[in-house]
This record gives sequence, structure tokens and C-alpha cells, in this order.
Amino acid sequence: MEDGTRAIGDAADAMTDDELKAAIAALHARERELLVAGDSDAAFALMGTKFVLLSTLEGRRR
Repeated sequence: MEDGTRAIGDAADAMTDDELKAAIAALHARERELLVAGDSDAAFALMGTKFVLLSTLEGRRR
């Protein structure tokens, strides 16, 4: 696992479910803004972070 992804995963593990949901919503909104602006590279970078947060939240529900 890449160091940056591991750090994001560690931070996600320390967040509450509500904090994760808020962060996911904020990342999703920013991702949409970037896509509308035509910055698909930056949007793609955010998708990776959002995926880690979503995976963490989903893992807690199992």
C-alpha cells in the first residue's frame, strides 16, 4: 500500500462515522466541481481518497 493511502486510511480509522460521512460528502462535492471545470486529473486524485473513506465506512457496517 502506498504511504499516502496508508496515512489516509489511518486518519479514516480515527474518524467517527459522522466525520467520515461529512468528509465523503465534501470530497464528492469538490470532485464534481473539478469535473465541471474540466480538471479530471485532480478529480481522479480525490476519487482515490474518497474510495478509502468509503471503504472504511463500509467495513464498519459489516
